[in-house]
This record gives sequence, structure tokens and C-alpha cells, in this order.
Amino acid sequence: MSKLIALVGDTGNGKSHSIQYLDPKETYIINVAGKELPFKGSAKLYNSENKNYKEVSDAVEVLKLLQTLSEKALHIKNVIIEDGNYIMGFNLVAKATEVGYTKFSVMAQQIVDLVQGAKKLRDDMTIVYFSHQEEVEDTGEITAYKMKTAGKMIDSQIKLEGLFTVVLYAIAETKGDKTEFNFLTNRYKKYPAKSPAGMFTDLKVPNNLKTVLEKVNEYYI
Repeated sequence: MSKLIALVGDTGNGKSHSIQYLDPKETYIINVAGKELPFKGSAKLYNSENKNYKEVSDAVEVLKLLQTLSEKALHIKNVIIEDGNYIMGFNLVAKATEVGYTKFSVMAQQIVDLVQGAKKLRDDMTIVYFSHQEEVEDTGEITAYKMKTAGKMIDSQIKLEGLFTVVLYAIAETKGDKTEFNFLTNRYKKYPAKSPAGMFTDLKVPNNLKTVLEKVNEYYI
């Protein structure tokens, strides 16, 4: 059984930046939104010629690609689903003119199939699902944050965080003229991060995806 992690955070909080620490020879990036990766030399490290990069936005196609990597690309140990929330977002825009609620049920089913299918891959594979965060409000005040979906109709059918054992939140905290970028490993203020007891010794860890995945893999040995 493969390992699955959700990495959630607002844009600019260091999610994509953390990819640079991974070995591109054993890492594959599925770029849903098709935007440039925010670290120097990324286009030379990750591209179709190196066979470690592809732009895919359909949930069914993403799962098929994951299964192919699991079966035929045995050197790939880490797969990043970059901007995974756009899988639902792009689908919603494409079906904007469709009436009725069926489209929401289909979207919910597809994302559930993707997440559950990503857990059934090679034992030595780790899949990291990147998602933007979304505000949860009550009487006009932000009470919490959550993984971004395609709206309340999706949320009424699935709680996306519940499908992941590990949910990390990327945060950026500015003190004076310095900004620190970290990942939260467990619940902190309005951030519902979570991880199994003992997986991480610190509540905040540097936004280095290599060391994070090492901790996750060590825990499950």
C-alpha cells in the first residue's frame, strides 16, 4: 500500500517551493494547473524529456497515470499532484452550464476514486496531494481552514481531509523583515493539520518535502 499525504496552504506559503529538495530522478510531478514551478532550474529538472513531468487535470486520467507509474516506472518513489484542487475547479467550470446536482455527485465520486486509488499503489511510493486552503466562516468570522473543493455541494458529500491520514498545512509567518516558511504537523489555532502520534516530534517543521517524506517513510517501516 502506498502512502498518501495532503499538503494544504494558501498560495505563496511554500508548498511548491518545497519540491526543490526532492531528487528529480525519483520524483514525478503531475501539474494540474500547468503553472511554472517556483524554484530555479525547475524546467530543466522536471519535463517530458526527463519523463518525470506531465500536465493533467482530469481526475480519471490522473489516477490512470498514477497506476502506470506504479506498475512501469519503478524508479519513481515520490509523486506530487500539484494544485490538486483545480481538478475539481476546472471540472466545475467546464460543466457550468449543466443544470441539476448530478455533476456535483460525479465530481465527488471522481475525487474519492482518485484519492482511494492513490492508496493502492506500490508500497515504496508516496503521493503528495497539494491543495489550496479555504476559509470556514461563521457569522462573518473565520473559524477554521480546510482543503479547498469545488464548493458546498461537494462538501456536503465528502469531507476531503477525512480521506488522508496525514494532512500538513503550509504557513508563512513574518517577524520584522523576515518570513519563516513551515509545515504544521498537527492542529494549530485554526489549522486542522494532523499526523499519527510520534510521526513528527515538532509542531512546526521547515518546508522541506524531502525531510518530511523521510519522516513519513521511517514511521511506517
